[in-house]
Amino acid sequence: MKKVGSKLTIILVSVIILLSLILIYGVYTGFRVKEELANLNSQITNLIAEKNDVTFQLDSLQKNYDLLKDDVARIYKTCITENVCKGRYPNVSWNCNNVGDEAYTNPSHVCFCSSSCQLNATEMKK
Repeated sequence: MKKVGSKLTIILVSVIILLSLILIYGVYTGFRVKEELANLNSQITNLIAEKNDVTFQLDSLQKNYDLLKDDVARIYKTCITENVCKGRYPNVSWNCNNVGDEAYTNPSHVCFCSSSCQLNATEMKK
């Protein structure tokens, strides 16, 4: 009977040790899972911050793009030919010399570009 009791004790102790090892492994795995979840939550937070930053940059670029589109639309309204009228609005006059160069002091002519971007220089009356 003593042998049966000692075998039973050995089996019960072995089962308790096995269950304890399984429990310890489960707790260890639970901590690792919690750590991984915390890491994933941190990554999610970082990705949300990056998304917000990219969205802000996209909005900023869109505003700049809209400004550039407005600028291009204005350029198309101006003369783009390679002459004195380049970059000037048609029918807007300025003080100039006889070849169309802008003159701030002692201008001799009043210039304007026609709608076909040709220079018209009219001599000033004295």
